[in-house]
This record gives sequence, structure tokens and C-alpha cells, in this order.
Amino acid sequence: MDYSWPSRGAPEDGVVAIDAQGRIDYVNAAAAALFGYGQGALLGETLEVLIPEPQADVHAQLRRAFAAGKIPLAIGRMRSVRGRRRDGSEIALHVMLKRDADSGRIFAFLHPLDRPRGARADSREAGEDPLTGLPDRRALRSDLDAVLAQRDPALGQVCLLFVEIDPFAGNRAASDPAHHDALMRACAARLEALETDAVRLYRSGEDGFVFLMVQRAEPAVPGPQLARVMAALDAPFEMAGQPLHLEFGVGHACAPEHGAHAGELIANAALALAASKAAFNRPTGYDESLRNRVEHRHRLLRDLRAAVERREFELYYQPQVDLGTGRVVALEALLRWRHPEWGLLLPGAFMEVLSASELSLEVGDWVLREACAQVAQWNRHREVPLTVAVNVFPRQFDRDILPASILRALAESGLPPERLEIEITENIVIDPATHSSEVFAALSATGVVLVLDDFGTGYASLTCLARHPVQKFKIDKSFVDGIDTGPGYRAILKSLQALAGALGLGTVVEGVETEHTAALMRDFGFEVGQGYLWSKPLRGEDCARTLGLLGQAAPT
Repeated sequence: MDYSWPSRGAPEDGVVAIDAQGRIDYVNAAAAALFGYGQGALLGETLEVLIPEPQADVHAQLRRAFAAGKIPLAIGRMRSVRGRRRDGSEIALHVMLKRDADSGRIFAFLHPLDRPRGARADSREAGEDPLTGLPDRRALRSDLDAVLAQRDPALGQVCLLFVEIDPFAGNRAASDPAHHDALMRACAARLEALETDAVRLYRSGEDGFVFLMVQRAEPAVPGPQLARVMAALDAPFEMAGQPLHLEFGVGHACAPEHGAHAGELIANAALALAASKAAFNRPTGYDESLRNRVEHRHRLLRDLRAAVERREFELYYQPQVDLGTGRVVALEALLRWRHPEWGLLLPGAFMEVLSASELSLEVGDWVLREACAQVAQWNRHREVPLTVAVNVFPRQFDRDILPASILRALAESGLPPERLEIEITENIVIDPATHSSEVFAALSATGVVLVLDDFGTGYASLTCLARHPVQKFKIDKSFVDGIDTGPGYRAILKSLQALAGALGLGTVVEGVETEHTAALMRDFGFEVGQGYLWSKPLRGEDCARTLGLLGQAAPT
């Protein structure tokens, strides 16, 4: 027995790109087949090679007039035209033109009017992606069902290889929709060249592609095809005149080890792709642990919903200490979860799932209100008031959400705004979707202190300081941990304090655990430290006892 693909006939919808000089610089396989050429044969030719005589001469004149700015081009309108095939015969087409404003390239999307019947009678059920001309997800499911139905275990395996492009990584020009479409077509062209009699390519979603492979050899790893895909996408693309190096995730799964039915195999390949993206785009094959992790996340999310309803969250407080006097000057509010089955959980056990959930909005608002109320209560019994530092979730970092939540917490508690520090991690700030400049402007208007957390651990920290109105940054614990490993960390810490002084910013050093470290930080010029030398994070009652305020633990 041998495998055979479900019949589709030749691809019919095509894409041709013409550069500013009127020469063809991209042809997808569908367009090449429409006109009877090999896929690379048309590259470098003028478009008139595809236009019947005598219209070709007229078209050349019009094209030159358009290039000179003398006539407009019918962009975005469907027109009926006739095309010339390689053998001289003509074909009736619908054509729609789109222009890339930056490069001047024109993309022609071609749809034949004399569509042969029978060869694509299944096109409604198993569709075609209009951008690339590739079969789409419906076609993948249909073909996979058919291939699995005839699979002979003795002849090998059926594998899916999912690829997802991150088009924005490394080049903001790709955020332009026209550039995005051009990039996806270019990716499709490269990947389509990897098709063989045993390998078929499909489009999946906005940025995804899927290879369906009939594999004759063990083990269940599509090694050779994976290597070809990696090589094809690792080579740079050109975008808006600049080289673009893509980032992309790759996940794969094979039948029958990872699923005997189409739905199961697709789901498990998608899980492998998600794991690849979480592992900084390292190619990843499906294994049962992926499913176990997903099930654990589902259970954790379910328990988090119950925790919100049952008020199982608690706040612990870790003091921040003046390095010169040893006085407690501030407290950082830290979230804990008292799980009914697992006991007290630290953030590492649940924070990733909570942060990705809409629940983080409700929990984050509660943290703000609880921390402000508690510290305002303590400050009523202190001669020198404390400041409280509160971390925010990524979903809270929104112009219409976080400022309103802060103002409500301040109004309810009576805590002055200058006594509240909002700690924002760099990964939130550098996400273009957050529109961080607008959010920072709204936060500044509330009067609270803005702090850049975990400073120095990411590549954009200095940019964040330059662009946004932060008043303080926290030195990440990793720098303090490394001070005895060599002179490098000490030099970095000294330079960070010098930077803060030059910019007029405050600093907090995390991870201070010994008197020796505290003395070094004082010598470097830091004023405030936080760490186990003075205290671990404390429950409200224990923190009140440490502050000499026993009996004032709970907000009123």
C-alpha cells in the first residue's frame, strides 16, 4: 500500500509581484501554473510577458505613464482581463492590484474565470488561503482525515509540523499591514519550495503554516524537513529596504504516537508549537508532559477563580531599609495564596497563569486597595510615615484601568499619593501593545511614585529611563548575588548608582542578605536596601509587631 494525497487539481488563484521598474520579482506556484511556467522562469521578466498582443504594447505604455506619475493605478478594484499563457493560449482572469507604498511594488492577485470543474469540486469544503494561494486549515483537516484513514503502520508515519512566524520581532516596519502581507507571501514562497510528493504545505491563521508529511522512517521526528524549514526561514528577508531576520516557533507531532485521529494530532502539534514559543522558539516535539502541563494550568486557573471568590489571597510585606540609619522607610506588598489543599503558595507557583488571565485585573485592584488601606492604618500610629510599593499586572497597565484603580485605592484609604510606589517591570513597558507613554502620562497625573522594577535584566532598561517619567528603579537581585564572583558586578553596581545620581533618580537594592553586602552598597552610594538581612516577607500581624504596632495589623 502507498499513500496518496486527496485530489485537488492544480492550484488556481495566483499572486504576482512587480517591482518599481515593472519587472516580476515574485510569483507563487499557483500563478506559475496558471500561465504554464516553472515557478522561477518569470522572475526578472516585464509583466507584458503575461499579456496578450496587442494589449501588451498598450499596457507597457500605461505602465510607464503610471511610473512617471501621469496616470493613476486602479488599486483595490477587481477587473476582468485576459492573460497570455506560455504556449500562447489566453486565459480569462479577475485581477485585483495592491500597492506597497514603501517599496513601490505592485501585487496582482489573479483569479481564473474559466475554473475547471471537478478538479476543485471540494474547494468549498477544503478552502484556499486568499493571500498566499495555499490550502487552508479546512483543507488540512480534510487531507489529514483522508491520509490517516489509509495509513499503513508498516510504511511509516504521518507527521504535522507547525510553524508560526513572529513578524514584528526585530523590525517595526512589519507592523504595516501591507508589509505583513508581503512578508507572509514571501514566507509562503520559501516554504512552498520545500514541498515534495510526500510533503504538503498549508496556511494556518495570520502568521502560521503547517506541513503535512508522510514519513517513511523512524523515529517520530521530522528531522530532515525540520532542518530545511529552519534553513529557509533563518535566511534574512527584505522588508522596507532593510534586512529582516525572523523569529519563529516550530512544533511537531506524529501519528500514531501522538494521536491517531486528525483532531487529536492537530491539537498536540499545536501544543508543541506553544511550548516552542515559550522556550524562546526552540523546535519542540509533542510529549505527554505538554498535555500534563496544560491540564495543570487548567486546574490552576479553575482554582484561581475559586480563590478570588473565597478571598484566599493574602498580602505579605517586606521592609525596605535606609542603609545609613537602619530605619524601615517603606514596605513592598507581596501576594500570597493560601490554597485549601496545597497550603501557602508563593507567586512562582501561580503568577504566570494569573498574570495571563482576566482574573489579574480583579486581584490587582484588590492588592492596591488592601495595601493602601493597611499602610494608611499603620501610618496613623507612626511619627514617620511609611511608603508602600505595589507591583502591577500586565493587564492592569492600561490608561483607562490602572490610574482609576490607583485613585480609588488612595481615596478609600486616605493614603497620600506620594506614599504609594507603583512598580512596573520592563517587559510590560516594552510591549508595544501597552502604549506605555500614554499610560505613564496618566499615572504621573495621579501623583504616585513610578518605579522600574528588576532594572538591568533586559535590553531596554536605559530606553525606559529615558522615555518615561520614572522616579526610581530597583536593582535586580542577580547583580547583588554576583558581587563576590568577580569585579564585573561591582563595577556595574557602581555605574548604576552613578547613573541614578546623574538622572536624579532614587534606587532600591534587592537581595541584601549580609552585613558585608549592606556595607558595600553603602560604599557604592545606595541609600535603600531590601533583603533577608533585615526581614523576610511578613504577614500583616508579624509586620506590625516588627514595626512596634502590634494590634494594628488589619485595615479598618
